Amino acid sequence: MKTEIQVLEKLKAIIITNLGTYFDEEIPLSEISDLNIKIDFPDIDNMRKNNMFYIQPDYETLEELSINSDIANMNIKLFFLCKGAKSEELIKRAFAYYSAFYMMLKNNQTLDGFIDFAKITDMDYYPAVSEIANITAIEVKLELMWSKEF
Repeated sequence: MKTEIQVLEKLKAIIITNLGTYFDEEIPLSEISDLNIKIDFPDIDNMRKNNMFYIQPDYETLEELSINSDIANMNIKLFFLCKGAKSEELIKRAFAYYSAFYMMLKNNQTLDGFIDFAKITDMDYYPAVSEIANITAIEVKLELMWSKEF
């Protein structure tokens, strides 16, 4: 049975491995490594890198599929936080990461066959995070669906 943490770890691994192939060449972006992406709540006070991604589980619904399986619909929030530049640069950088993620997910909605389906349901932009003007963020809401067999 695939667990929720396995699905979150798979999403993290795919972002690390594949996101860079969707970067827009006009806007220079730093590669994402294990140091830039956490399965955690966004912590702006402890951002060690100028670009951080946070995968935050939100809630899950389960629907009975059969007597031996359920369909899991897990909703998560993915945050892109950027700092260390002027506001104009931060806006471009945050949206460039979002655009790359959007294209990456559209081209790999099953996370390499690990789940049945992933989709973006919503996106919010925050020009200043928590009264700190030099940090900008994008919050992406995702729905991840897979069969939980037991």
